[in-house]
Amino acid sequence: MLRVRLVVSLLAGALLAAPSAVFAQSDGAGAPPADAAPPAQAGLAVEIDQTLVNLPTTLPLKAHHSYFRLTHRFARDLGQGSFGDLVGDLFSLDNGSVMGLEYRFGLTSTLQAGLHRSALGKTIEAFGRWDALHERDGMPLGLSATVSIEGQNNLRLDPQPGVSVTVSRSQGSRLALYATPSYVHNSHTETLRLLHEGHSHAGIEQDEEDLSTAVDTFFLGVGARLRVRETVSVVFEAAPRLAGYAPGATPWNAAVEKLTRGHVLQLNFGNNFNTTPGMIARGGTAGEVFMGFNLSRKF
Repeated sequence: MLRVRLVVSLLAGALLAAPSAVFAQSDGAGAPPADAAPPAQAGLAVEIDQTLVNLPTTLPLKAHHSYFRLTHRFARDLGQGSFGDLVGDLFSLDNGSVMGLEYRFGLTSTLQAGLHRSALGKTIEAFGRWDALHERDGMPLGLSATVSIEGQNNLRLDPQPGVSVTVSRSQGSRLALYATPSYVHNSHTETLRLLHEGHSHAGIEQDEEDLSTAVDTFFLGVGARLRVRETVSVVFEAAPRLAGYAPGATPWNAAVEKLTRGHVLQLNFGNNFNTTPGMIARGGTAGEVFMGFNLSRKF
């Protein structure tokens, strides 16, 4: 873990040291720079993206505007092998990766719909979101509701419908907190259940969760985004499973990100390759850390 902390510190330091322009402050001093947040975000600059790492936020998408996100997770465990091996693999960049592409469109100022496609299992997720409340409108909380359907092999295998509600609360202009209670049906997919049924697995140690008869999962996503510099934030999220099918370890992710006009570039670390609710429901890997990045663009 010392190696992992060293890598995280070096990469985070590189981002934090990057030149950053200064947002217009609430006291109105000075003109906003070229990469300042758009006027609609100026009063709540801490909420800058549609997601934390994988979990949703409550940031609305303007009517008839688009949002694109690229997710990339490198497959090498940062704690595996020696530090020399890690450097030789360019901190896992030379290893395989799991990529995802996402596009969403603002149907109205409060309704958005989108598609996400991950290379993991050729999973496609279709979703719709209603942004019911937002703090910039004077509300004490932000509130969004999402419904989704996902399936592997390009939505032809193991369909998994889900529903979630995201509640957000900002603390000044630098900290935003999120909670996302979520329900996923068929998270213990039919394919997995058939694989486990009728097999004694003699001589193979098997996790207790693999033998679970539970089909659905209820989890609580929690997270925060803290603006540490005017265009630099740190992010953390976790999704403990509260009921139902709960294999593996609680998935978690931490990140540092840089905001430019219309773009968010995020370097993240976590114990999973998850990008959809069904993947989150199935957890992460205990004792392993993977590096990745998200790149998003609004237009």
